[in-house]
Amino acid sequence: MATQYKKIAVAGAVGNLGPTVVRELVDAGFDVTILSRSGNTLPNTKSAKVDYGSKDSLVAALKGQDALVSNIPNHIDQPALIDAAIEAGVKHFIPSEFGSNVTGNSKVAALPVFAGKLATEEYLKQQSKISWTVIVNGLFFDWGLSMGILANLSGGTTKVYGDPDVKHSLTLLSDVAKAVVGVLQHPEETRNRTVYIQSTALSQNQILDVVRKHKAGGDVERVDTKELLQEGYSLLKKGGADIGTAMFNFILVSVLDKEYGNNWSEKNDNALLGIQELTTDEIEKQIVSVM
Repeated sequence: MATQYKKIAVAGAVGNLGPTVVRELVDAGFDVTILSRSGNTLPNTKSAKVDYGSKDSLVAALKGQDALVSNIPNHIDQPALIDAAIEAGVKHFIPSEFGSNVTGNSKVAALPVFAGKLATEEYLKQQSKISWTVIVNGLFFDWGLSMGILANLSGGTTKVYGDPDVKHSLTLLSDVAKAVVGVLQHPEETRNRTVYIQSTALSQNQILDVVRKHKAGGDVERVDTKELLQEGYSLLKKGGADIGTAMFNFILVSVLDKEYGNNWSEKNDNALLGIQELTTDEIEKQIVSVM
């Protein structure tokens, strides 16, 4: 008999992605429990107040859950969350790995910003009492637009990272959430492996073409990603308030430098997980909607 999951716990139902994941899970008919320090909940969900520093608290909250989706920040100890899930009898774990290709590219894995994610993946591979799936989606498309990373949507100068004609896998937050649902609906096909998804693959020049179609301007400032990387390491060495900038530099390099394996257009798991790639018109509408 095929494995079926019904009860899903979500750790970290906040930020850009968390609430979207919860909505998709609820819409798909899952029984969703949100783990949080405050006990806050979202519509049509249950809540469990937890202390992430207490294994007993986590085990109690996870009892009876089929799967656990983690969206917690890197500073929280995911291996401890995995241990609690195993003790509680949780069958499947989706770690907070959404984004860069840590699994498939050694250059990405070597970046300091991903040390926690790499440690989590290695820890999961050592476990025999819980299955897991890592979701890799590249840069969040809508977030990358709204933050001005992919293009300056006001028509001002855009920073272009590396080769402006290299395509990068980009995924809408809603499609990442759909992938979470897809994994939980296909536990055998996604068991103990990394899945790759994208809403589209675009170069920064392609995005700028759309921006220029609707707004004047569109000048570019070329950014050498190797220099950006070195700046990141220099800032990391200085420490203090510069660490955040250093980590952001590493993230930009991981998703926008062609040497970091961030285009999986030719081979991905879209079909299995129910992700439909955006049409040309939909891409333009998405960009314009943020302008």
